[in-house]
Order: sequence, then structure tokens, then C-alpha cells
Amino acid sequence: MFDTQKIDAYFNGEKDLSSPTKESPSSRARIMRWLKIALPSIAALLIGLLIIMPGIQTEGDRLAVDVTRPKKGELEKLHMEKTAFYITDANNKVNNFNADNIDETEPGSKLLKLKNPSGILPNADNTWVNIQSPSGYYNQNTSLLHLLQGVEIFYSSGGTATSQEMYFDFKQSKAYSLLPTTVDGEDGHIESQGFEYYQDKDLLIFTGKTHITIPEEQIKGDN
Repeated sequence: MFDTQKIDAYFNGEKDLSSPTKESPSSRARIMRWLKIALPSIAALLIGLLIIMPGIQTEGDRLAVDVTRPKKGELEKLHMEKTAFYITDANNKVNNFNADNIDETEPGSKLLKLKNPSGILPNADNTWVNIQSPSGYYNQNTSLLHLLQGVEIFYSSGGTATSQEMYFDFKQSKAYSLLPTTVDGEDGHIESQGFEYYQDKDLLIFTGKTHITIPEEQIKGDN
């Protein structure tokens, strides 16, 4: 048991508990001053920590909720910027394409989302067709290109065509659209409900109801 009288005597500056020898009055005075300053400061620090601890815990919980972590598998998706890519069709012709961004829709799906795709489709007779659109998809499994949001088609002969969407099947070297299509060229203006284009034959077929406007000079011919 502690002798409380001895402890009181020590703090009153009357007796030393740790040593049989007496300390000088100046040494005891320094210790007393240090204890009087240190003990209240330590007590205040402990009380302050107890007060702010709930706030710290709450803030930590809030940050944990706000932080957005990558979903599982998200970092495994293919992503490329300002990329040129090449698609070989069934006849081993190479079709050259460019896109601002290429993103795989799901890890390992091989379905690529394209931003601002554009490309050149070479024909058998050394002519070519240039196509472009704001967005599209390319399925590597089926070799099917799907262009969206307004497709523009430019022929090397000078004609142009537009449609809201277009598909190109590289296994069949065939392009087609099921939406209204317009074509403008030297031979006139054509509006149809869709089209089919066979790359190997450089053959364009208009499908559905088709309206053709031919300039008068083309009907009269040369005199």
C-alpha cells in the first residue's frame, strides 16, 4: 500500500520518496514547477482528443463513401487514342481506319466503341470509298462495323452519300443501311429507304422506295 502521508509530504516539499538523501530546495522547486505545468497540459490534451475523436471518425466515413474506386475489371478494358487500325476482309484486302478513341465495351468482349471513325475501302478496280461518322462500333468476333449518328460516304468518282447509320460486313465485303439514304453525284440526286453496296463488284443497289432526280442535260444527252 502507498503511504499517502509520504506522497503529500513530497508534493508539499517536505520529503523525497525515491532517495534517502535530501534534495536541495532549488531542485525540488524545479520539479514542482514542471509538474504543475505538465500535468494540466497533458490533461487538457487528453480531454481535447476525446472531444474531437467522434468528428474525425465521421469525416473518415464520409471520405470513404465519396471516393470512387475503379470497378472490378475496369482497368482491363482496351483503351487507345488517336489510333490507326487495319481490317482485312475475306479477299485479303486491307481496309485502313482511324479513330480518335477506341474503347472496349467490356473486358474481353472484343466489341470496340469508336469515336469519330473514318476509313478507306478499296475496290477491285482501283477506285475507293471513304466513310466517316461521329461514332460507331466494331465487333472483332463477327467482323461487323456499325457506324452511327450520321454517316458520310465519299466516292473516288466524286459522288457523295449520307445515311443515319451503316453496317459493313468484312466477311462478305458488303455495306448496307436500313435507314433513309441520299446520294448526290453528276448523274443526279437519289433518295431511298436504304441501300446495299458490294465492294468486290463496286455495285450499289438502292432498296425500298427510291426517288431519282436527273438533271435535264443528262436526259437530253449530247447534241
